[in-house]
Amino acid sequence: MADRSESPVLSRHRLRQPYRTALAALWCVPPLLLALAILIGNGFTPSFFDPRFLLPAILMALPARYIWQEGVDVLPDGIVARVYWPRYYAYERLEMWYFDGRREKQIITVWDDRLVKVLECRAGHLTDVPALLRALRKHVRDCRWPG
Repeated sequence: MADRSESPVLSRHRLRQPYRTALAALWCVPPLLLALAILIGNGFTPSFFDPRFLLPAILMALPARYIWQEGVDVLPDGIVARVYWPRYYAYERLEMWYFDGRREKQIITVWDDRLVKVLECRAGHLTDVPALLRALRKHVRDCRWPG
């Protein structure tokens, strides 16, 4: 496996910008409003360092971070699926992929050499889907429905 830290990212495929920003803001605004209310009511006090405030604020930031980074990175030697946590898959380990292009579906599915599903996402949730499909077409040898 090649060293991914030196591999340039050819393309990033994430949730479209307005939706990604809005969803991340949805999770970040409540703790910010609470902090603003504390500032307006009492000024800067030690209550900012109270675990009863910090723990929920940090927990609210986790979904925002997840939403912001979720997606697929295309590298010269593989892909990084950023779903739940980033995982690298070399093209040699990917067996097949399938794009269900029906209008009501439009789902991209990729399997590894053990026929384990390593990626499944809706095309509408990613930017520049044709670039991702070109990379899969170029590097992954089979393009049929498994089974």
